Amino acid sequence: MEGDAISHLQLAAAPEAGVRFRVPGLSERERMKELRCIVFTDREVVSAITERRRKLNEAFPEGEVSALEYTINRGVTARVSVTQEGVANDVAIPEQELQAALVGYCMSRNVPLPVVSDKALYVIKGRATLMITMNFRKPARLVVLGTE
Repeated sequence: MEGDAISHLQLAAAPEAGVRFRVPGLSERERMKELRCIVFTDREVVSAITERRRKLNEAFPEGEVSALEYTINRGVTARVSVTQEGVANDVAIPEQELQAALVGYCMSRNVPLPVVSDKALYVIKGRATLMITMNFRKPARLVVLGTE
């Protein structure tokens, strides 16, 4: 334990109700941190991308989505394969566009997202995951990314 700082577990374990400990002088903002992860299905990711492209009048090939793959290399990019009449067209979606599409998807479905937060995109167990951190000095870093 560092200095006179008393952990919350020690406070809860105080033997008597009248026992008081010196509480460090941290503001609520410094003490409380929040981490949220929103995991998206492939269908939701494709819907998010097509809705965003439609809203911005950007081209997206006609046809049936036959594949969605993620590439993790200094960020997350997606590749959507769209098949029409046996011909496949691949569309590369850079990380910024993918993240913006997922945030827009949440907003259009009234999923509350804090404005003042860091948002980062990860792939966890093969699923696109939007990680939202509040009151961290920097965004959370995920060390291990696994697949099922």
